[in-house]
Amino acid sequence: MPRKGELAKGVVIRTSGGYYHVQVDDKVYICTLRGRVKKQNLDAQGRPLYANPVAVGDEVMITIADDKYGAIEEILPRRTKFSRRLPGKPVEQLIVANADQVVIISSIKMPDLNLRFIDRFLILAEAGGLEAVICVNKMDLASPEERAMVAGKMKIYEELGYKVLYTSALTGEGIEELKEVLKDKFSVFVGESGVGKSTLLNTIQPGLGLKVAEVSEKTGRGRHTTSFVQRVPLHFGGYAADTPGVREVKIWGVNEDELDYYFPEMRPYIGQCKYKDCTHIHEPDCAIKQAVMEGKIHPSRYESYLRLRRGET
Repeated sequence: MPRKGELAKGVVIRTSGGYYHVQVDDKVYICTLRGRVKKQNLDAQGRPLYANPVAVGDEVMITIADDKYGAIEEILPRRTKFSRRLPGKPVEQLIVANADQVVIISSIKMPDLNLRFIDRFLILAEAGGLEAVICVNKMDLASPEERAMVAGKMKIYEELGYKVLYTSALTGEGIEELKEVLKDKFSVFVGESGVGKSTLLNTIQPGLGLKVAEVSEKTGRGRHTTSFVQRVPLHFGGYAADTPGVREVKIWGVNEDELDYYFPEMRPYIGQCKYKDCTHIHEPDCAIKQAVMEGKIHPSRYESYLRLRRGET
């Protein structure tokens, strides 16, 4: 075990209120961030580069103060990251670092399945270098007709190579399959408020005790119950990070002129349009618009592209 004043390498497992819980071997230290490290988070004009410079999953070097506290001296290079644009500000909001995959949780009802959110999370996963899995939760609420409907919508993503799971914490449907997907990997759970991220994690690992809340029947929307990000070890191997639910997903780290690249079905047609700087919106002789008309690109995915390109929600 490191002694007072020693430098040690650890992993951030929780961030909350400017304090960082860093695990070094089997011990967790509550750490603050050195001032000079904070300065590294500023651009030439003194503006912050990140909403928070340290994320869960970051590997850091800390100085041990005592058996409980420490200070972060250095943030080590990240292999991957999952981040979005901070709502209301042009700043990157780091959610998780060094994860292996993003598990995008949606729900068939309460709140209703949101393909726009799924598309945006897929883009953020690719931009950060992570694999992506789609999980449709609360399948116990679905009628046979609704199950067929959602299976049809998810076929679009399966044909693009994404793994799609169907789960219910109430009935246990899909839980073992989800465990297999999570096994021996570091996974970050993302999704709207109320889709059941925390409930799924509590079901996967009984005793975890993550807070959950009901979705309003009036609005169909959930309340934020997870207020911070934390990484938890899974007893069958691997780690999972629960994240606060979101009401909007703003893209970060993707140039709008390269947005088509983040739609895998559009890639074969990039460079085949009449105009090199084609936006695939209004130009004539656009290969991507032609592919949509020929059924090679699904209209709902093209609509997602258009909304993002136009800056719409």
